[in-house]
Amino acid sequence: MTVSETLSGRVSADLFTAIRRKLASGQYPPGKYLPPIRKLSELKGVSPKTAHQVLKRLEAEGYLAAEARKGYRVLARASDPDQGCPLAYVADLQASPSAWKPLHQELLSALQGAAARHGWSMVGVGSQGRDRKDVLRQLVTARACGLVLDSVDAATMEMLRGCGLPAVAVDAWESDAPIDLVVQDSYQGGMAAADHLLQLGHEHLAWLGPTVWSSHSLARWSGVTAACLKRGRPMALEDTVDCPRDACRTQARALLTRAMRPRAIVALYLEVATAVVEVARELGLAPGRDFDLVGWMTEQQYDRDWVPLFRGDPPAAAVVWSPARMADLAVERLESLRRNPGLLPVRISVPVELRPAGWCRKDA
Repeated sequence: MTVSETLSGRVSADLFTAIRRKLASGQYPPGKYLPPIRKLSELKGVSPKTAHQVLKRLEAEGYLAAEARKGYRVLARASDPDQGCPLAYVADLQASPSAWKPLHQELLSALQGAAARHGWSMVGVGSQGRDRKDVLRQLVTARACGLVLDSVDAATMEMLRGCGLPAVAVDAWESDAPIDLVVQDSYQGGMAAADHLLQLGHEHLAWLGPTVWSSHSLARWSGVTAACLKRGRPMALEDTVDCPRDACRTQARALLTRAMRPRAIVALYLEVATAVVEVARELGLAPGRDFDLVGWMTEQQYDRDWVPLFRGDPPAAAVVWSPARMADLAVERLESLRRNPGLLPVRISVPVELRPAGWCRKDA
């Protein structure tokens, strides 16, 4: 090897190390572009050929991506969770996670546990009422290396395009969202709820709650109606009471005071199912004695909110899902996206479980 080749190799190695350090420190954050090759060579005192070779090496190692007429864009791998860079759960809620709703606090805790099993950290970021540029600055400052989102609206998608980080949405579902989704299996849960009540011998089911309010509610309602059709017992329009999940007490009372009170009610949101139980108690009625009911909730909500609601009596049936399972799937998918940025978006369904009335743990 000639002296010039030796010097060239050292210059190339020095430039590679210098750029790699800037990537690791966040001076070149994910989603941004490195200076053009000619400017980079001038700044570092090397030839454009040497600078190009270094950038191609960084590209081959997964730190950069060459884009025609734009240059080299920094990829998420430049921020490494194994080096202390956190994942971030970005929720459309208040800035402080301590003020979040219980469900989102459960999800954050589950995500932190899933990340910890990989040796990583997870921070919560509230975006409600904030300019998306401000949220993006916070993520860049924190050196976030991957995102878990609870919203797939246009503003969030625009922010995502600007940060260049791998991202997965949890508990947020839009059929045309260009992002990986990890969601509750609402359709199968709706089918399981209806099948349970039909197997108890009920000829007709009543639905109480939102129907087309969200992709979740539409999928649950579709699952219920599909199960009824499958058994040759289609739901009549008067059996569907469409109402907001947080304003359903009036409709619950009207349903329970009908001359022909339904003997089986599907209420696939915790707020709706809770309203049915509370209104029934006010009317001197009780699930299990005067009608059968199926609710919907997380495992934690089942133990914390649902069982105590019945004051020692057997709790009504419920479709239950696991935030911990959702978190594991989301973090596993993020890891795959970091290794293979070109993966096409997928939708992953979190299994649900039908717990019948009076359900008890097998290990109790």
